[in-house]
Amino acid sequence: GFRVQVHRKGQEVPVFTRTLDDVTARVPEIVAAALDLPADAAVLDGEAVALGADGRPLPFQHTASRFGRKLDVDRARAHTPLTLFLFDCLHLDGADLVGAPGAERFASLERAVPAEHRVPRVVTDNPETAQRFFDDTIAHGHEGVLVKALDAPYEAGRRGAAWVKVKPRHTLD
Repeated sequence: GFRVQVHRKGQEVPVFTRTLDDVTARVPEIVAAALDLPADAAVLDGEAVALGADGRPLPFQHTASRFGRKLDVDRARAHTPLTLFLFDCLHLDGADLVGAPGAERFASLERAVPAEHRVPRVVTDNPETAQRFFDDTIAHGHEGVLVKALDAPYEAGRRGAAWVKVKPRHTLD
C-alpha cells in the first residue's frame, strides 16, 4: 500500500503522503472513511491499499497506479478502489499522542477506528503466537509484518530502531 496520514477536524479531511504531498483529491474513498470515524479531530497514520474481490491486496503496481491518478479519479476509483488501513494515532480529540508510548497510541486507535480500518495486530511474547500471526498475514497476501516496541514514542518518517519489518526471505540458494 501507500503510506497516508489522515488529518480530520470536523468535516475537513486532508490526506498526505509520507513526503507531505496533499493527495486529498485523489483519494475520495479515504476521505469518506475518515468522515465515518466517531472522532471529531484526529491525526492517523496508515496505508491506502487496493484490494481484489477476494479481499487480498492487489500487486503494488495496481495500488501505485490508482494512488498516482490525478485525472478522472471517479472512474479510477470505480475500477480500483482504495481501502484505508490505519496503524497509528497521533492525535485524538484534543489529546496529542506523538510523545506517548505505542501502547497508548494503539489503544486510542482502537477506540477511534472500527476494526475494518485498522491494521490487524497481536501483542504477544509467545513465539508460536507470533509465528501463527505472521503465517496468517502472509497467507492473506501481505508481504510481512511490522514488529513494534510498545513503549516507543512516534517517530516521523521511515522505520526506526523501535520497529522492524519482518518478511519471508526468498533466495535462489
